[in-house]
Amino acid sequence: MANLTTPNGRQLSVIDVAEIVKAITPRSFEKTFEGMKEVHIATAFKVCIDGLSYEQIQAGIAVVRDNGFCPDPAMFRKWCLGITGFGSEQQRAVDSFKGKRGALANILNWLSSKGRTEITNAEKQAYDRCYNMFADIQWAKDVNRAQYYAYEAFKDNYVDVVRELVEQGIAQDVWAKPKAVEGKSTPVITADKPKGLLKNQTPEQQKISARTTELMASGLGFGDAFKQAQEEITGAVGSLNKMGEVA
Repeated sequence: MANLTTPNGRQLSVIDVAEIVKAITPRSFEKTFEGMKEVHIATAFKVCIDGLSYEQIQAGIAVVRDNGFCPDPAMFRKWCLGITGFGSEQQRAVDSFKGKRGALANILNWLSSKGRTEITNAEKQAYDRCYNMFADIQWAKDVNRAQYYAYEAFKDNYVDVVRELVEQGIAQDVWAKPKAVEGKSTPVITADKPKGLLKNQTPEQQKISARTTELMASGLGFGDAFKQAQEEITGAVGSLNKMGEVA
C-alpha cells in the first residue's frame, strides 16, 4: 500500500494525485483519459501508485511538470520510480495527436465541405479504413443507425492508426491530397438523402442509379445527381418513381 503521508503529516489521497496531474496538464489529461469515468481513473492511479512513497510520487509529478503532458497511470508509476526514459518519447508523440472525438468532428467537417477542410494524416487513414461505411450512409434504411456505426468505426480506427504511426516514428501532419486521382471519391453527407436502396430496376435504371451514386460522391445532392444521371443515360429527365420501388 502506498505511503502518502506528506512531511507535515497530511494524508495525500489517490484523488489528490490525479487532481494534481490534471491541474498541471489539463488538456493533456483530458486527452489521455478521454471517455473514462472518474472512478475508473482513480482506480487506475490507485493500482499504479501502490507501494510508492510520498517522495517517489512527488518525483513523478515533477516529471509531469517538466515534460508538460499527462502520462497514463502505468507510465506515471515508472516516472515515480525514476524510469523516465522508458516510453517518454512515444507518450509525447501520442499526445501530439488530437483525440478521437475531435478527429471525427474534423472528418465530418471535411466531408461536408467537400474536401476543403484541412485534415491530418491519421484522420485520413482512419477514414479510409471505414470508407464504405460512410459511403453507405446515404443509402441506408436507418440513417441514424448507419451513422452511429460508421462514426464508432472511425474512432476505433483512429486510435489504432495513431498507435501505428507512433510506433513507426511518424508525427501528426496535415494530409495533402495526391495529385493523381484517387480510386476512392469522397462521399458527402447531404440533407436530401434517399430513403433506401432502389429495387426492381431495369438494366437502364441500374445504370442511372450507379451514375447517381457517383455524382453524389462528387458533391451533388440526390435530386441534382439523379437528374444529371438520367440526362446522361437516356437523354431525358423522368420521374424518380419510375426508377423502381423504394425500399
